[in-house]
Amino acid sequence: MELRHLRYFIAVAEELSFTRAAERLRTAQPSLSQQIRDLEEQVGTPLFERTRRKVELTEAGKVFLIEARLTLAQAERAVTRARHIGRKSSSTVTIGFVPAAEVRIFPGILPRLRLRFPELNVDLRSIPTSEQEQMLLDNEIDVAFMRKPIRSPDILSEVVLREPILVVLPVAHPLARYKRIKPAQLDGEAFISTHPLYSGDVYDVVDGYFKQHGLQPKVIQVATNILLNLNLIGMGLGYGLLPAYTASLTNPAICTRPLVGPVPEIELLMAWRAGNRSPQLDALLELVAHHSDSNPGESRNAS
Repeated sequence: MELRHLRYFIAVAEELSFTRAAERLRTAQPSLSQQIRDLEEQVGTPLFERTRRKVELTEAGKVFLIEARLTLAQAERAVTRARHIGRKSSSTVTIGFVPAAEVRIFPGILPRLRLRFPELNVDLRSIPTSEQEQMLLDNEIDVAFMRKPIRSPDILSEVVLREPILVVLPVAHPLARYKRIKPAQLDGEAFISTHPLYSGDVYDVVDGYFKQHGLQPKVIQVATNILLNLNLIGMGLGYGLLPAYTASLTNPAICTRPLVGPVPEIELLMAWRAGNRSPQLDALLELVAHHSDSNPGESRNAS
C-alpha cells in the first residue's frame, strides 16, 4: 500500500463519484477504479458499495477514511518538519563567543557577513571557553571564538586576535598616577584574579608573568567572568591584569595602564569542527582575516 492509494481513496470517498474523483486527481477513471480495487484487495474488505446510481462508503470504508486522513496528515507533517530542519541547518550559523570577540571582532565582520548572506541567521551565544570545545564536538555550535587550550584533534582553529595584558586599576589606586607600571610595583598589591576554569589561558598567562618576575600577588577575589572582574576593580578592591580589549569596557571608576618591558599577549581563537566547512564559514574566516589585517595590533596565524 502506498500513499497514492490513500489519496485516491480519500478523493473517491469525498466525491462519492469515480468520475468526479478522476477529474479532481487528473487521472483516467479506469486507472482510478483499478487503484481502488487494488486497495480493497490489500485491505481485505470492500470499502465502497457501488451501484449504477451511486457510490457509498461501507462501514469499513468509513473507519478507513478516518485513518487514511490521519496517515496522510502525519506524512505531510513529516515532510514539513524535514524541510524546516533542512532550511534551518543550511541557513543558520551558531557562534559561541567570549567577550573579546564581542568587542573586537563582531562589530567589524558581522555586518559584512549579513551583506554577503542576507538570508543567513546568525545565532550568537555567550559561552565560557571551558564549555565551547565540547559544544563544538556535540554540534551545539558551529563556530567558537574562544581562548586556549583546545585539546581535541577534531577541532581546527586560527588565531584571530592577539592583544597585550594591561594593568586595570581603580582610579583612586596609588599606582594610577603612573603612566606606565613596572612589574615590581605590583608586588604585594591587592589583586583581583580571573578564575582558571572560566578564563581559558588568561589565568595561565598572568600566572606565568608573575612567576617570571618573582611577584607574589595578594589575591583578594577570584572573578568568574570579565564583567565581575571589572566591577570588583571599580569598587576599589584591587587591580587586575586583563586583555587590552577590556579598556573599552571600563567606567569612570576604572583606569588602565600599560606595563613596562616585554608584555605577554593573550590570543583569541576562532575554532570549528574538522570537516565542517561551508560557504558561510569560509566567508567568516575571510572576513576575520581581513578585519585582523586592517587593524593594527591584531594578528592572525594558523593554529
